[in-house]
Amino acid sequence: MKMKGRHIFLLIAMAGLLILFFGASINAQESKKAPDVMEMKNTAAFSAHKMGIVPFHHKKHTAAAPDGYGISCGECHHDKDGKPLALKEGDAVKGCMECHVKADKPKKTEGMSKEDWDAMQLEYYYGAIHANCIDCHKTGGKGPVKCAECHPKPEK
Repeated sequence: MKMKGRHIFLLIAMAGLLILFFGASINAQESKKAPDVMEMKNTAAFSAHKMGIVPFHHKKHTAAAPDGYGISCGECHHDKDGKPLALKEGDAVKGCMECHVKADKPKKTEGMSKEDWDAMQLEYYYGAIHANCIDCHKTGGKGPVKCAECHPKPEK
């Protein structure tokens, strides 16, 4: 009888360890996922946020229609030439400021051509993030394109 009790205890202990390791594995996979709602607050890019912080909804953008827009990760996280990257959820991605390194808002100089202005804006986080989001919203025919439609009024 003692032997049977030890076997049962051993089986329960092994089952507990399996559950523990399986749970840790699931948790590790979940931690690789992008957060569903992400505040687009970048204190390195702006000395002060004058507009409300934009909440970005990953699930809404990546989910297939009719629940979402069906946008792949690589359409926002692109290569140095602006071409979509072949990414899947959980892949490591670079933050915008790793390439669009200039902080604050770009300032257009007098006589600057449209091409030079467009190129200069992409050096800035501000210009890159706005071009990426607004251009997609305009070409996709979905999503806000006016400042107040993205940026909620800041809380006082």
